[in-house]
Parts: sequence; structure tokens; C-alpha cells
Amino acid sequence: MRLALYLLLTTRLLSAETKITLREAVQRAIANNPEVIAERTQFQAAQPALNAAKGAFDPILGLKGEWRQATTPATSILQGVNGRLDERNWNQSLGFRQRLPWLGVQFESAIENSRIATSNPFTSLNPYYQLTQRNTLTIPLWRNNKTDEFRTELKIRSRERNTLRFDFESRLLDLVNRVEGAYWGLVAATEAHNAAQEVERYAKESLASTERQVKEGEMAQADLAGARGQMNRAAENRANAYGTKLEAQAQLKSFLAATATDPIWPDTLTPVETKSRLATNTPAELTQQALATHPDLQAFNLRLESQRDQTAVAAEAAKPLVDLQFSHSRQGLAGSSVPQGNLFPGFNLDAPPQLIGGFQRAGNQVWRNNYPTYQASLLIEVPLRNRTAEGRIAQQRLLETRIAAQRKQAEIQLVTGIEQAWARIEAARERIASSDAALQSSDERLQSEFRLFREGQSNNLNLNTRQNELAESRQLLVNAWRTYNLAAADLRRISATSLITFEVTVE
Repeated sequence: MRLALYLLLTTRLLSAETKITLREAVQRAIANNPEVIAERTQFQAAQPALNAAKGAFDPILGLKGEWRQATTPATSILQGVNGRLDERNWNQSLGFRQRLPWLGVQFESAIENSRIATSNPFTSLNPYYQLTQRNTLTIPLWRNNKTDEFRTELKIRSRERNTLRFDFESRLLDLVNRVEGAYWGLVAATEAHNAAQEVERYAKESLASTERQVKEGEMAQADLAGARGQMNRAAENRANAYGTKLEAQAQLKSFLAATATDPIWPDTLTPVETKSRLATNTPAELTQQALATHPDLQAFNLRLESQRDQTAVAAEAAKPLVDLQFSHSRQGLAGSSVPQGNLFPGFNLDAPPQLIGGFQRAGNQVWRNNYPTYQASLLIEVPLRNRTAEGRIAQQRLLETRIAAQRKQAEIQLVTGIEQAWARIEAARERIASSDAALQSSDERLQSEFRLFREGQSNNLNLNTRQNELAESRQLLVNAWRTYNLAAADLRRISATSLITFEVTVE
């Protein structure tokens, strides 16, 4: 028990009063609150996702090496001696391919080399090198010409960064609104505690005056009991108000603290501002500005554009396939000469001199384009029915309609929210005026009642009644200002002016 009291007293002694403005509270919450850090990571994750989408257009380099030895039965001596054919192949290939981000064009290039050794006695080159280099360009003329899944994904990911930025801005608006709510809650709790302290002071004065008059025989003992009861009720109300104030401080600190051991926890927060300051914009101006710049609507616009891209790529799948392909290949052949002599009279079966050599000669033939092949082809595929594409198009169009409807609903909610917040502000202003007048009247009546009480022309019942009226008037004024401040905060959130007001940057 003593240890607990010691820790409590130590905490109170070490705690300091921290005066804080609303702008400081908002900016500190944005800088320190873990919720903002978590939300910012989602926004920042858009860039890696964009880089991943660009990966579809990254060039790909492939290398393959293969060794093969095969023995096959030979049905003729022209194929192999003793009814068998032995072959050993060394194959290497180097390939390059890339999808281009224009018109769905694809490019491929490959080099293939084979070294072949065989037991076939009628081969003029053994071993020999066979080298081929091939370039192919494929151009879609109809399907996937305007767009395809890869280009659509790239556009969506490029747009997603801004979409997530607007989402993050919307989260910041919500956080700022909650910080404002906690700040004005502390303001109201502080004002209520001050009012309760003042009521308690009046009750103490009333009790002291009653005790004096009872001692002098001007009042009965029963009046003293009534004054003490009023004093006890005022003390209880003051204690409850203090507890509410501490709870409001803890709520605001939960937004400002960076960690569970933040130095702000033991401090006493004292709000500097008591009244919210509104811009001079009219509801119509705020509505027009919000419809043009609100992050929720901007995010809907980007999502609608992305969905239209999804619909477009689904429509591409329903088109006939018409691909134009150009290819150019070059070949080279060289090897060690195997003299054949005059196996067949009148025919020289020896290899031509230009083919005798090694890998370098075959490479020179390819480089000089000695044996070229040019080819152009047109591929046409017409689906007689494509229910898969039809179903996908229908689904994407429904999603597009849904997002458009959600955006319209968001616009309606935005306009309604501005009108309702403005109505609450106007009503709160009238309540503030009437409550302030009632408070002044209650204070005047209480002061007058005190004078009559001191002169012995009034009693505790009337004095207690005036004190209760003053306490109720003060609480009504506190509630009216709290309603006004919260409505102003809601108006800033709905009209998306909070971040500008408190100088908060999204990046």
C-alpha cells in the first residue's frame, strides 16, 4: 500500500504540465501514431507492385547445353556399318526474348549450335558444326493490339500508387478527425471540471456562511445539514469531473504517444484552444470544393478508370486472332572432311571446300548471311463462339457499373454530410448564445441570492437551487461548445480541408 502511494506521489511530482494547441496535437499524432506508420507502408507498397508489373516487359536470356549419345539399329549399310549407327551430339543454344510495351509486339532471337559426330560412312563431314541464328518479330493486328493483360496490369499498377495515396489521405482525414474529437473532449472535460470547482467554491462559501449564522443563532441546525449536503454533492461532482478529465487526457495521449513508454504519458495535458476556428467558406463553396478534391472521390475515379481497362482487356479476348510474323534465319555448316573417293563412278561425294573447317567457319557463314531464310506468315483464328470471353466481359461491365454507382453514392453522402455538419454548427451557435445568456442570468441570480442569504432574507433551499441552476447553465454551455467544435471538425473532415488547415503533408 505504501509502495503504491509512493509511486503515485512520485509520478505526480515528476509529471509536468504540457500546454498543447490543436495543430500541435494533430501534427504530433501524424508524426508518431503507429496507425499512420502502418497505413503509410501500404501506400509505399505501390511502387514495388509497379516494378513487378514492369517485369512482364523485362528481357529474358536463356542458355541451354545438351549432350546426347545414341545408338540406333541401321537397316542399310548406307546408314551404318554392321547394322548400327552411333551418334554423339553436343548442342548449345542461347536465346533472347522480350515483350515490348507497344502494340503487343514480341521479339525473339536465338542462336543454336550443334556438334555432331556419327558412324555413318557416307557422311562427307565428320564431325561437323551446324549453326543457326534466327530472329522473329510477332505483331498482333487485331486481338491484343490495343491492349493486353500485361499492358493493362502496368497501367493499373501505375494508377494504383495515386489510388493508395488518396486512400492514405482519407485515413489521415479520419485520424485528424479523431484527434480533434479527443482534443475537444479534453477541452469540454477541462471546462466541466473548472465549472465543478467553481460550484464547489460556492458551496464552501455557503457552508461557511451557514455555520456562522447557526453559531450566531440566526439559522437552525437543520439548515447546516442542508448546506453540508450541498457541499458533499458539489465535491462529488467535482471528483467525477476530474475523473472524466483524466480519461479525456488518456484518450488524447493515445493518439500522441509513439510507444507505450512515451514520456508524454505522465504529463498533464492542458489544451490552449477552447473554440474551433472555421474558414469563411459557405456550404455551397465547401461542397463544390469537396466534389472536386475529396480523396475518396478521387480514388473512385482512378478505380473506375482501372475497371474500364479491365473491361477493355476482356473485350480483346473476344476478337479474332490475327498475328503477322516476320522471321529471318541464317545457317552455317562446317566440319572435318571425310574423303569418300569414287564410291559412285562419275560422282564426287567429297564435301565442298567452303564447308570444310571448324566452328569458326560455320560462324563466319552465319555472320555473312551466306545461307539466309526469310519468312512471313499470317495467322488467323476466328472463334465460332467464345462464351468464356462473353462471360468475362459481362462480369467486368457489371463491376464497372457498380463502382460508378458507389461513386455517386459517395457524392450524395458527402453533400449530405456537409449539410448536416453545417446544420449542427448553426444549431450549436444558437445554443451557445442562449446558454451564455442563461449562464449570465444564473450567475446574477446566485450573487443576488448570496446577498439575501448573508442578510438573513433567504434560506439554504433557495441558495442551493441557484447553485444548481448555475452548475446546469455552465454544463449546457460546455456541451454547446463541444457540439460546435465537433461539428466543425466533422465539416473539415467531410470537406477534406483538415490537412490544409493543420498543414499536414501526405508524402
